[in-house]
Amino acid sequence: MTKPKSSTRTFSKRSTAWSLVGIFSLAFFGVYTGYPDLAELITVVGSAAVAHLVLYMGVGHLDMRSLIAQGLLDLRRKGGKPDV
Repeated sequence: MTKPKSSTRTFSKRSTAWSLVGIFSLAFFGVYTGYPDLAELITVVGSAAVAHLVLYMGVGHLDMRSLIAQGLLDLRRKGGKPDV
């Protein structure tokens, strides 16, 4: 019996990290150049960063729920037989 390949989610980790780097570099550029509408820029950057992180955590939560539903992750018994 072969063990199913578990997802490491490296693509989503990298894409989230790089998008956050881009978002914060945009904010840093605005601060550095003295952008006149800096308050609006920081508001947009902050909400976009929070949206990226919430999306990443939501996908991770759904991945964990699917692992539990398949029986690949046993949080209660630690290796014992599940309740029937």
